[in-house]
Order: sequence, then C-alpha cells, then structure tokens
Amino acid sequence: MLTGPKKRVLITPLDWGLGHATRCVPVIRECLRQRMDVVLAADGKPYHFFEKEFPKLPLIRFPGYGITYPKHSLLGLHLLLQSPRIANRISSEKKLIKKIVQENAIDIIISDNRFCARTEKTMNIFITHQLRVKSPFGEKLATTLHRTYYERFDQLWVPDVEGKKNLSGDLGHDVDTERPVRYLGPLTRFQTADILNPREKKWWLVVVLSGPEPQRSIFEKIILNELAKFMEDVLIVRGLTDKEQETSHPYPHVTMVNHLPDVELKEELLSSHFVLCRPGYSTLCDLSALGISPIVVPTPGQTEQEYLAEYHAVENKVLNVPQKKFNLGQAIRSYHQMNPLGVLPDEWALEKRVRSLMGL
Repeated sequence: MLTGPKKRVLITPLDWGLGHATRCVPVIRECLRQRMDVVLAADGKPYHFFEKEFPKLPLIRFPGYGITYPKHSLLGLHLLLQSPRIANRISSEKKLIKKIVQENAIDIIISDNRFCARTEKTMNIFITHQLRVKSPFGEKLATTLHRTYYERFDQLWVPDVEGKKNLSGDLGHDVDTERPVRYLGPLTRFQTADILNPREKKWWLVVVLSGPEPQRSIFEKIILNELAKFMEDVLIVRGLTDKEQETSHPYPHVTMVNHLPDVELKEELLSSHFVLCRPGYSTLCDLSALGISPIVVPTPGQTEQEYLAEYHAVENKVLNVPQKKFNLGQAIRSYHQMNPLGVLPDEWALEKRVRSLMGL
C-alpha cells in the first residue's frame, strides 16, 4: 500500500465505443485500492459510463476525436477523409490536457489510446493492445505513424500476456520500440472468482452490441430481423447508456436493455447457451475471463476486428461470421464444441505496474 504522499492520477480513455472505458475499470479500481487520488476524463459514451460506474470520482469532460464509422466497409478511406478534423482535435487535446493537469495537480496520466494525453510535468502511461496496426493498405506506414505517438509516453501498458498463448496476436507483440513495454494480462471489468459455479440457462442467446454508429445500429437491425425467425428467449445488451432511447420491437421473446451493471451482465452471459458479439479486444478480454467462446461478427472494414476474429477462429476459439453473410440459424447450427480463449487476468501484474508508478 502507499506509504508516502498520495499521487494524483488522471485516467482517460479514447471515445471510440465503450471498450477503452470498460478496460480502464480494473486500472481505476487498483489505483483506488493503492490509495491514489483518481481523476477521470472522458467524452461521449465513456463519460456516461464513468458517471454511472464511479459516481463519487471527479469526472472531467475531455472532448474526444469524434471518430465515426461509414455505412460501407471502406473504413480506411473514411478515416483518411476525417484526418484533418482528427488532427484539429488532437491539437486541442494537447492544450486542454495541460490545463487539466495544472488545475487538478496531476502527477500521473494513464491514457488509453488518447494520443496527446501527456505532458512534460507528469509520468505518462499509454495503454494499447495495438502496437502494430492492421490496415488494408499502408499497414507499415500506419504502424510507423502510430508508433510516433505512443513512443512519446514513458511506458506502454499492453492488456495481454507475453507468451505465445495470448489474445492480441501480432497486434500486441514483437514490435520494435524504444519505450518500455509492460504486459498487464487481459484487463476486464468482471470479477472471475466464481465463474466455475454452474448457472441455470436462462437465455438461448445473449447479444452484446458495441462500437460507434452507424454500424452498431445497422447490426442491431440485422439481429432483430433474424430473431423474427425464432421463439427462444434472447437478451440484447445494446451497448448504450441508460440516457439513450430504447428501441421498440414486436418480439415478446426478445428482451432489450441499453446497459447492465457489470455484475448483472456477467450473470446473464454465464446463463446463456450462446453469446453473439463483435470481436472487439475488450470484449474478448471479458469473455476470456468468463470462459465463454462466442460467435463473433466483425465490424465491416475494421481490420483489427477481422484479424482478431480470424486469429482465434483458426484455433477454434470463436465462430467467425461475416456481417454481410450473417444468418443466425446457420451460425447456431455451425457452432460446436469450442476451445476456451484461455487467457485469464493477472491481478498481480496490474498491482505491480500501479505500484511501480509510486516508485515502490
């Protein structure tokens, strides 16, 4: 435990979906456990998520990059067209982070993919599972550009393990960098102590939606259309905040909720015969901790998700189904005995890394 003066740490995730925020949860909890003063900064869905999960912690509105997905699959081109606006946001981020640090007496910044959430006066940590960028074109250039940002930080924290049996594959391993790389084990908001206790199967299927619009809503509509063919009990967790509007539907066998607290979501997942989701990295960390092998549908054009789906499908750890060809009945019939994702959280690794920030 902390014995000297308290350190003040600012924790800030990227506003691209909820995954970056949810995987900050164990980091926040560990900083609090080690009696650090924690300040949160976020925007969009992560802001509302933190507001709900940590109502007693200081929470600062920290405008994000406002990245959007296209309706088509040409994500690389879409991001390229957004690059001038993203560059302006990054420039604004540099100025605002200095103001936040000064006004809140911050000693340490833990940034989950916020490229410029760092200052010369603080210890700066960058959390990423993507040291290498997967791209349909210019992959080497994209990786080099990404590296120019993260090498400005003091340490790189990768939410994975070092060995060959890992969750991120090429994304988080074997990349030349001058910065110290520290592996934390998978970061998950779920407590895993009792996952071996059997649960009664309450749901035929639990669907966990995630990611930015419009692809989140597009996939939701696809799922609802497919569920019209079935009568089994299904739960859809929409990946939205409670403040966002519920969508009505005519199916009595389908329950839809915007969001569930961590404990409730864990129980619903463990009480389902099948789990369907995007193969976002944070989602895979959560499901690996719970021993669940899901049906995954990568977001069209998001090469990182496509890579992760293929990487784990090769070892029979997920069933990978393209969105363009998605047929729920066929996916369920194709599902068979899967191998577990098999990489569990490492509480000691996370504790050690947080403790190191205090020079202990």
